[in-house]
Amino acid sequence: MEDNKKMDESMAAAHGMETQGNADDLQLQTLGYKQELKRSFSLLSMVGFSFAILTCWTALGSTLSSAMLNGGPAALFWGWLGVCFFTVFVVLSMAEICSAFPVAGGQYSWVLLVTEFKPWGRGLSYVCGWIQLAGLLCMGSTAIFQVGDMVAGLAILNNESYEVKPWQVVLMCWLVCVICVFINIFGNSILNRFNDVALWWSVLGFIITTVVILAVTDGKRDASFVFTSTINTSGWDNLGMCIILGILQSAYGMCCYDAPAHMSEELHNATREAPRAMVLSVFIGFITGLGYIIALLFCLVDIEAVEETATGVALLEIFYDAVKSKAGASCLLVITMVCSFNASAALLTEGARSVYAFARDGAMPFSSYLCKVDSRTGVPVIATLVSAFFQCAFVAIYFGSDVAFLTVMSIATVGLYVSYLLPILALMIHGRDKFKPGYYSLGKFWGWTCNILGSLYLVFSTIFFFFPTAMPVDGNNMNYCIAAFGITALFGIVSWFTTGRKHYIRHISVPVDGVAPPNGEDIYMTSESASSMDEKKHADI
Repeated sequence: MEDNKKMDESMAAAHGMETQGNADDLQLQTLGYKQELKRSFSLLSMVGFSFAILTCWTALGSTLSSAMLNGGPAALFWGWLGVCFFTVFVVLSMAEICSAFPVAGGQYSWVLLVTEFKPWGRGLSYVCGWIQLAGLLCMGSTAIFQVGDMVAGLAILNNESYEVKPWQVVLMCWLVCVICVFINIFGNSILNRFNDVALWWSVLGFIITTVVILAVTDGKRDASFVFTSTINTSGWDNLGMCIILGILQSAYGMCCYDAPAHMSEELHNATREAPRAMVLSVFIGFITGLGYIIALLFCLVDIEAVEETATGVALLEIFYDAVKSKAGASCLLVITMVCSFNASAALLTEGARSVYAFARDGAMPFSSYLCKVDSRTGVPVIATLVSAFFQCAFVAIYFGSDVAFLTVMSIATVGLYVSYLLPILALMIHGRDKFKPGYYSLGKFWGWTCNILGSLYLVFSTIFFFFPTAMPVDGNNMNYCIAAFGITALFGIVSWFTTGRKHYIRHISVPVDGVAPPNGEDIYMTSESASSMDEKKHADI
């Protein structure tokens, strides 16, 4: 009897999962797409995936030196609170749109869908897609660079006579990327479990490293240093400007919470769970980031030693100063390094799904190849390989100049922030009264409140990401982010007027509320339809 009961419960659960899967597939069809990817992610594994990328506490640790130069402890602590406060408005705005349109394209698709395929919406969506891809691929290269940089730091700590060359760091980054490619292609069936582990590793890693350094650090700083002291060694005469630039380090730490949107076609009950995963990852990121900032600042005994550490890894110097042991410091950094590796693997997944979706909409050269899903692995293999190639190419910039590579790190945040901004602006411009929400709705008052405050924060952050972080400006500290972003945006605009407006998706594929879409026959966007669009594109050329 007991066995029969368990079997009945298992069959009922399987039936419920199948029913939900059919509902997810049907909703995807109403948005113009056929289900091609396997839905294997639960809410927990999606939160793990999103937080593996977000990992606010490790990101904040990696930018500690910059924050100390620009504003100091007060800017980092209070800046984190301010950034997270306004991020709530951004993520709630994005979650509401994601609930209505759970598609792998994410932000650029939202622009298209909230504007109901208006001509200006199509153009803005197309440009948003290129900016979004630039941000995601640059963020992926930043993650694998952090792993390579930490490995180099460990080598120097444990062998002081060892001199790390830039090419060695780059090769290590490429090795990390290759491993991530294998995980993404051949480990797709266990990717959801991998992200369950990544979530617990990150949370437990945060607890372990925080508790250890607080327990063993001698001569901790007092509260006035942590909460009120400011430092300005940037060269800016205006302390306010210096503090703003320091706050941007917190903005970098709270980024990439769009990840569940790009995986929504692989998530059960996506209209409900994808928005929840986005909001939950931000909440966990805020708590862990705040705790880590406080712990690091209280344990920041020697600022000069941290800024001038021979390892080049400020976090490693703090660990070493705390535990007074190379082995102990190395173990603590390895915990952090595994988090960065998990982020690298997840960012490659996210970037590949964005390339896949953009190609599926006929927006890229060779779209029919880029959006093809391999029948054996269930993965867009070519999109994954292309994403990995560009991540490695961006890391290769470090061969020539570490300053130039900082531009890659800046464009990662700016590209993603702008891609967050555009669908929210498009929603407000087109009119919230025309928007049909999904499972979640912010309502009229909170909808406008979140949209406006979130947009203002994104505009503010984006503008100041273009400012130089040190004065006077020279070739060694120039911020080339505005040039790189301008080139990306210009490429999207020029490409739109030359080929994009002819071949980019024009309308949804099925009637909505009984009304057929204008200007064309109904089609489902799949790899096959992208193939025909690709052939037409080459014929036109």
